[in-house]
Amino acid sequence: MNKELNYNHDISTLNGVGPKIKNTLNSIGLNDLSDLIFYFPRKYNDYRNLKKISDLKDGEEVTIKGKILFSGLLKSRRKIYEVVINDGSGNFKITWFNPIYGYLKETFKLDYWVGISGKVTQTKSLKIFQLINPSPDKYFISNNSDSLNNFASIHPIYSLTKGLTQNRLKKLIFEAIGNTRLDDFNIFSDDICKDFDLIKIDNALKLLHAPDKSMPIVDIDSKESIYKSLPHKSIIFYEFLLLCLGLKLSENKKSTKLYKQHKINIENSLYKRILNNLPFSLTRSQNKVLDEIINDMMLPKQMNRLLQGDVGSGKTILALLSMAISYDNGFQSCLVAPTEILADQHYLYLKNFVPSEELVLLKSSMKVKEKKIILDSIKNGKSKFIVGTHSLFQSSVNYKNLGLIVIDEQHRFGVEQRKLMMDKGESSDMLIMTATPIPRTLSSILMTDYDLSIIDKIEHRERDVETSIVKKNQFSKLINFIDDELSQSRQAFFLCPLINKSSNEDFENLMDLKTLQNILKSTNLSKYKYEILHGDLDTNKKDLIMTMFRSGELDFIISTTVVEVGVDIPNANIMTIFNPERFGLSQLHQLRGRIGRGKHKSYCFLINDGNINEVSLQRIESFTKISDGFELAEKDLLLRGPGAFYGAGKQQSGNVWNLNFANIKRDIDILKEAKLCSDKINSYSIYKSDKQKILKNIDLIWGKTINLTKIL
Repeated sequence: MNKELNYNHDISTLNGVGPKIKNTLNSIGLNDLSDLIFYFPRKYNDYRNLKKISDLKDGEEVTIKGKILFSGLLKSRRKIYEVVINDGSGNFKITWFNPIYGYLKETFKLDYWVGISGKVTQTKSLKIFQLINPSPDKYFISNNSDSLNNFASIHPIYSLTKGLTQNRLKKLIFEAIGNTRLDDFNIFSDDICKDFDLIKIDNALKLLHAPDKSMPIVDIDSKESIYKSLPHKSIIFYEFLLLCLGLKLSENKKSTKLYKQHKINIENSLYKRILNNLPFSLTRSQNKVLDEIINDMMLPKQMNRLLQGDVGSGKTILALLSMAISYDNGFQSCLVAPTEILADQHYLYLKNFVPSEELVLLKSSMKVKEKKIILDSIKNGKSKFIVGTHSLFQSSVNYKNLGLIVIDEQHRFGVEQRKLMMDKGESSDMLIMTATPIPRTLSSILMTDYDLSIIDKIEHRERDVETSIVKKNQFSKLINFIDDELSQSRQAFFLCPLINKSSNEDFENLMDLKTLQNILKSTNLSKYKYEILHGDLDTNKKDLIMTMFRSGELDFIISTTVVEVGVDIPNANIMTIFNPERFGLSQLHQLRGRIGRGKHKSYCFLINDGNINEVSLQRIESFTKISDGFELAEKDLLLRGPGAFYGAGKQQSGNVWNLNFANIKRDIDILKEAKLCSDKINSYSIYKSDKQKILKNIDLIWGKTINLTKIL
C-alpha cells in the first residue's frame, strides 16, 4: 500500500483487514487508523545482545539466530517438544514441556530460520545451551534468513486479545504509520520544542513503535526511565497539552458563562434571620467562602463555583444561606443529593430554617399521586426550596424560576447529569459541593471550569477520630470494647465492601453483609438491636432503617458504603471497616467522617484479616496518621491516581481521562509543564500560523470527552 490515508479512515482500509480481524481489533478499541497509531506498547523487550552459540555463557540474557535442524516430540514419559537450531558455530536447543503440539509443529518447520531471545541455561549431560518454554513474543520465525536482520533490536510488546498476534498487530500499526500524514499531529512548533525539551510528534510516534537501536531501553513503569526518553516525554506532553487546551474550550469555561436575566441583593429577611439566629458563629473560613458566593450571585454572569470542604466543615449551612438569598429575591432553588438517604437528611435540616409550606422533597420512589402534587407546586412556583436526588434532572420536572442549583458531592454525578440540571434554569447560579477534596495539585491545573472555594479549617470543635488497625487475633478484644461503648447508649457502624460474595473467586477473601451478620451474632453484640443497610434495599426500607438509627432505636447498623456521604448521626462514635484495602484513602476518610460529629470520643477501626499486601498495608497505616482530607487526597493521587476526583463511575486509575499513554498519577510534573504551555499558547508560532491544526488534534484526542463550543 503506497497511498496516503487520513488518520480517521477505518481500519478496514488496511491490507488484509477483513470482517473477522476488524471485529477483533474493534473489541480492543481499534476502529480507525489514529487508534492504531496511538495504540502504544505496554513494554519493550531488549534483544540487542546478539551472540554466537559458541560464545554463550550459562545464565546470560542473549539473542541468537539459527537454522532449524530438528523439530518434534521427544520419546519420553513426559511430553517434551524440542527444536534444535544451528548458527554455524554450534547447536542450540529450545524446549517446551507439556507443549501445544500442533502450534509448535506448524510454526517451527525444518530449514526455517529462528531469532530467539531469553535467559540461556546449559544442560548438564550434553553440555549444550537451551531455552525453556519461551513465550511467542521472544522469537521470530521465517523461511528467509534476511528477515531476521532486524530481530536483534528493541521490540515493542503490545496488549493483545484472542485472535490477534504481536506480529499481526505490529504489521498493521507500521502500515498505518507508513501511509498516514503524521504531520497532522505536529502541534509542537520549534519554539515549544525548545522551551520544553520535546521532539515533533511525527518523529515521536515512529520511535515509540520502532525504537532506534541506539536508544536506551524504556521501562514503562519507571518515571525516571520514561522522562529520559524524548519520544515518550513528547507524547505525554502532547496529550496533556491538548487536555489543558480542550478544557479551556469546554462549555463550562468561565468566559462562556451566561448573563443572568435578574439581579440579586441580600437586603431582605430570610437570609439575615437565619444568619442571626444560628446557635454558633460562622468560622473565618466559612465567612470568606460565603462572601465569595454572595459576590458571585450579585454579578451579572451566572455563578459556577466549586466548594470544597472536609467532612463536617460546615458546607450545608452555606448552601442553606445561598438558597435563602435566592428565596429573598423571589427565585426557586434546588439541592441535589447523590442518595435518597442524604436527600432525606438535607430536607430535615432545611425544615428547621425555611417555611415548611414552601419546602418539598422529591424522590423517584414516591407514589404517582404524591409526586404529581409536588411537581405541580414546583411548576407553579409555590415550592421555593426543592430537595431531591437525580430525580430533579428528569424531563417531568419543570421549574417556574430556578435561580440557584446546589449539587452535593459533585463527584457522584457525571458531566451529563450536571448539564441536564443546568438546562433546568435559564442562566441559574450553580454551587457544587464536595467533601472529597480534589488535590490542589489537580484542581489548580484541571478545574478550569469552576471558581474554587475551600473551607480549610474546622474551628467549632475537635473532630479528631482515633484511627487504628485491628489484627485478626485482636478482634474479640475489639468486640468487648464496642460492647462497652454500646452499653453506654452509643451507636456504631459496621461496614464491609460486598452485599454478597457470589461465586467470584476475586471476592473470596472479602467480607460480605451476611457473613458479617453471622460473625456479630456469635458475639456478645447479639443482644443489641441492629439492621442491615445496602443500596439494593427499596427506598422505604432504607428510610425506615435510617430513621430508627437516627432516633436511637437501633444500636448499630451493618452496611455497605451506602453511608459514605453526608449521613449525620451525632450519637454514633464507632466505625469498623472490613477490607479497608479495597477503598481509596479519600473514600476511607469519607466513611470515617460519619463519626466524630457528637460529644463522645470517636473511634475508627480498620480490620486486617491477614490478606492485605504490604503496599496496601502501608497505605492504610498512613491513613491512621492523617486526619486532613486534603493531605489524604494528595496521597491518594500519588498512590492510586485521580479517578476518585472526576465524575461518576470512573475507576481510580491514572487513566481516568482516557489517556493513551500519559498518566496523571505518574506524570504530574509534565502535566504542570503542559498547563504552563497552554496558558501562553497564543505566544507560540503554531497558534499564530495554524490554530485549526490544534483544534483538530483536541477533537481527535478529546472529542468524546470535552464539548468544544468555540474556536481558539
